[in-house]
Amino acid sequence: NNVAVYWGQGASQARLSESCQSDDVDIINLSFVNGFPDNSPGGWPATNFGNACGEEMYSNNGVKTELRSNCPQIGPDIKTCQAAGKKVLLSIGGGSPTNYYINNATSAKDFAEFLWGAFGPQTDEWVAAGLPRPFGDSSIDGFDFDIESLMPDPPFADYESRGYADLINYLKDYCFPAGPNEYYISAAPQCIVPDSHLSDALEHSWIDFVFVQFYNTALCSARTGLTDMAAFTYNAWSDHPSRNPNVRYYIGLPASTEAIFTDKSYYLSPAEAFTIASDYYTDDKFGGIMLWESTYSKRNQICGKEYAYYMKDALI
Repeated sequence: NNVAVYWGQGASQARLSESCQSDDVDIINLSFVNGFPDNSPGGWPATNFGNACGEEMYSNNGVKTELRSNCPQIGPDIKTCQAAGKKVLLSIGGGSPTNYYINNATSAKDFAEFLWGAFGPQTDEWVAAGLPRPFGDSSIDGFDFDIESLMPDPPFADYESRGYADLINYLKDYCFPAGPNEYYISAAPQCIVPDSHLSDALEHSWIDFVFVQFYNTALCSARTGLTDMAAFTYNAWSDHPSRNPNVRYYIGLPASTEAIFTDKSYYLSPAEAFTIASDYYTDDKFGGIMLWESTYSKRNQICGKEYAYYMKDALI
């Protein structure tokens, strides 16, 4: 059972390699690719990794994109993390901005090829074509989908869910190579079942991990797992139709009260989190605990240990 953390949006965050020094973290999601080719200038995706990047952007055919080109520490730190046995995924989506979408299956295929070319294993063909490699010759271990799109005037009715199963299936079936190196897909739905963004992808594409966000939604937050078991939706997620029969579900928690900008009661003390984890630890689809996010975990020191330490301890 693993602990996954997000990194990239913490206030005054330390560099990525700091998050990899902990034995209590197994998976790190780099956040975020927060704009998609269909809605971003220059037809390339947008990225934002907080203070880890400068303001410089790539240009495509003379058009300035929102794909950041100066993130000098992330590439080397990915290698440091992987050398320490961590899996590093690139998270797609996020909660700001929320105006992203995929037009159709062709857009999904093109987006998948760009993500793999820019962030997967570096190829001579990609470099010779002058295409971007924001993290240099470092390669991520897969992709996470934290889809939270919300638009007052959407381009089409099913903008929240359209294209994600196509994108994931193309990555899995055509981009990820056969061989000893494994590549992963994860999804991070809200806790309400079904999730308007990702339930379709979970049912119709191959997803390895599901990091359910048991926060931000009062009806089914992790707090309900302590106060109203009927409202807590872990079991509903565990029973959710999935193309991957061996999918693993994680209980997503905020790593401190500062990690939550709405209701601070979404935060669970280590003892409360232990109670929740122990209730579902024996479920054969239980994968572990996900935390938002690494910086907040490190700053939430309890008896000299960061919050992630107690989450890992709860899973042992």
